[in-house]
Amino acid sequence: MRYGSGGSGPRSAAVSQHYMVVFTVLMSLLIGVVLVRLGMYGRQRWLVFWGGTLVIAALAYLAAVWLGFA
Repeated sequence: MRYGSGGSGPRSAAVSQHYMVVFTVLMSLLIGVVLVRLGMYGRQRWLVFWGGTLVIAALAYLAAVWLGFA
């Protein structure tokens, strides 16, 4: 299906890329916390390590956004 140059194509919601990245980082933070909890419950050090690394990376990015670096 092709659309002409008249602009009558499908419309998409106007969401900025910045908000999508911040939403993804917040979801990563939540997933990291869940992985740490599951790793502690199941006594799986590798899961605690990777979940903790994900939490640290997400917090570092959010701190950079808050401080104006990103």
